[in-house]
Amino acid sequence: MIAALRAARHGIVYAAPRRFHRREIAITFDDGPSAHWTPAILDLLAAHAAHATFFVLGAAVDGNEAILTRTLAEGHELANHAFSHTDLATLSDGDVRAELRRTSALIAATAGGQPRHFRPPFADTDFRIADLARSVGLKRTVLRSVDPADWREPDARKIAERVLARVRRGSIVCLHDALPPDRSIGTPSRQPTVDALAQIVPGLRARGFQLVTVERLLTWRPR
Repeated sequence: MIAALRAARHGIVYAAPRRFHRREIAITFDDGPSAHWTPAILDLLAAHAAHATFFVLGAAVDGNEAILTRTLAEGHELANHAFSHTDLATLSDGDVRAELRRTSALIAATAGGQPRHFRPPFADTDFRIADLARSVGLKRTVLRSVDPADWREPDARKIAERVLARVRRGSIVCLHDALPPDRSIGTPSRQPTVDALAQIVPGLRARGFQLVTVERLLTWRPR
């Protein structure tokens, strides 16, 4: 409890606070956009009137600007995943700020609007990184409460089973819609994630969950 309170003071969140819990879940995607897989994910979400949050890797934007524009136009949230998929803990304060500012500027120039949320590469952070993110206008560092490790799992069924078994009200699910720049880690394709999503979304809908953006999940609203 004490650790969670300390994290919250620095804007670090893993899931919605219990007092916010409606029957809502936020599905999130890291490392995109990708011309290979992001459009298919957007098609799946649209077919089920579901929304998600996409943590944009700045280095992936070039050539994929239209995908970002579409993502925002369809009601999804664009958030910041830094620029180069570097372990931010190894960088100076100035270099961390530069990574985050560069990606926020790309999102704003491409799709409009400044992102409000940030997830560090590898979902690995500390209070220094979280505070630096706040200093450049990223109000929350969003980690995850459900991690099916889709980045290394080639079996779509297993990815879907892990998500469906672990989600609760207020969960934040971490998936991936692209490959990181260092393609030596994980599986060589995100097609298993796309195929898993085709099972996850209807499975959650059948249990009465609404799939919303992180911003909506974490915004208090009267019952």
